[in-house]
Amino acid sequence: MVEIQTKDNQTTEKSQWLSLRDACRLLDVSNTTLRQWADNGYLRVYRTPGGHRRFLREDVESFANAPEQAQEQGREDTTESLALRKIRRSLGRNDVLQQPWYQSVEEEGKIRMRLFGRRLLSLLLQEAGPRRRRQELLEESHLLGREYGSEMSERGVTLKDTIEAFVFFRTMVLDSAIPSSWSRIIEAADRVLVGMADSYENLEISAPVEPK
Repeated sequence: MVEIQTKDNQTTEKSQWLSLRDACRLLDVSNTTLRQWADNGYLRVYRTPGGHRRFLREDVESFANAPEQAQEQGREDTTESLALRKIRRSLGRNDVLQQPWYQSVEEEGKIRMRLFGRRLLSLLLQEAGPRRRRQELLEESHLLGREYGSEMSERGVTLKDTIEAFVFFRTMVLDSAIPSSWSRIIEAADRVLVGMADSYENLEISAPVEPK
C-alpha cells in the first residue's frame, strides 16, 4: 500500500495509480476481466481506505503493450477469452469465409470489425448491477451499435450483411457464456441492433435525392 505523506507528492502518487474504470478503458476489457487478472496476480492492485481498487499505471501500460500471447495468459480462464477463441476458430472455417457478410467487408474493414468485436464483447459480458448501471449499459450498447452501423454503411456494406455479421458474433458470445447471463446479453445485443438500424436509417434520410 502506498502512503501519501505530504501535499507535494500527493499529485505524483495519484498519477501513478489508475481507477478500475480507467484501467479497463486503457486495456479495453470489462471490469470483470480486470478483477480476475488482479486476483490471479497478473496486475498489482492497491486498495484505497474506501475499498476501491487502484492499478499501477506502469503495470497497466506494460500489459497493454505486451504481445497478445502474454495477454492471453491473463484471459485464460475468462468467459471473454473463451468467446474470443471460439470466434477466431469460427472465422477460420471455410463456410464462414464464404459468407456474403464476410466477403462484403474489405481487409481494412475486417480490422475495424475485430476492434469493434473486442469492445462489444467486453460490453456484453459486463455485469449489469444496479438499475442505473443497467440503463447505462443499454445506452452504451445503443451508441456502439450506431457507431458500428455508421462505419459499415459508409463502407458500402448492406444492413443485411451488417446484421448477419453481428448475429454470428452474438451467437459465439452466447455459446461461451453461462445460461444465467443469456437474457442480459440478448437485451444489450438488441440495443446494438437498434443502434445499427438507426445509423442506416439516418444515412437514407440524409442521402441526396437524385433527380428523375
